[in-house]
Amino acid sequence: MKDSLINEFISEKRFNSYRSIEEYRANLHFSKKSYIPLSVLEIALRNSIDNHLTNKISNDWYLDETFLTQDSIQKIKQAIEVLEKRREATTKHKVIAELSLGFWVNLFKKPYDKKLRINDLKKIFPNLPNKNKKFITRDILYKELDHIRNFRNRVFHYEKVINKNNFEIIFDEIYEILKYFDTQLYSFTLKANE
Repeated sequence: MKDSLINEFISEKRFNSYRSIEEYRANLHFSKKSYIPLSVLEIALRNSIDNHLTNKISNDWYLDETFLTQDSIQKIKQAIEVLEKRREATTKHKVIAELSLGFWVNLFKKPYDKKLRINDLKKIFPNLPNKNKKFITRDILYKELDHIRNFRNRVFHYEKVINKNNFEIIFDEIYEILKYFDTQLYSFTLKANE
């Protein structure tokens, strides 16, 4: 591709982080390969959390201001406002779907440590490894999920993700979380991404 086309359609500033057009192309392919596992993980995470909180709190858990932090309450209000602007129904299903991956990941942050205990984590992730095999805490889950969220945001904003040390084993991390949900979900995702 000619430099003039790179400048016009990709932009010189964006392209400066790449060594060559081949590296840019490799980044596109790496990002493409991540779409299916990221999609499955995000949907599984929000649905598993929703199912658990529906059973633990109520069908309207997302409106329970005694459970949620102020930040989470604000995100839900913003999701409802977006739906209202689009003149869509503000049903639970629509609100849940409108919430970002960051919302769901943040439910594993420290303010929720008394609200989402290890027994809750085992219900959200039914296939969580036994603590003798690998000890998983809410904080560990938060760090892993937040790292995946960061990667997802870079991919979905078309940023460089290859040749970055912190993303070298990102697929292993995504698939490990998928196994925490269910081994069949993990296998389905692997096959779908072949």
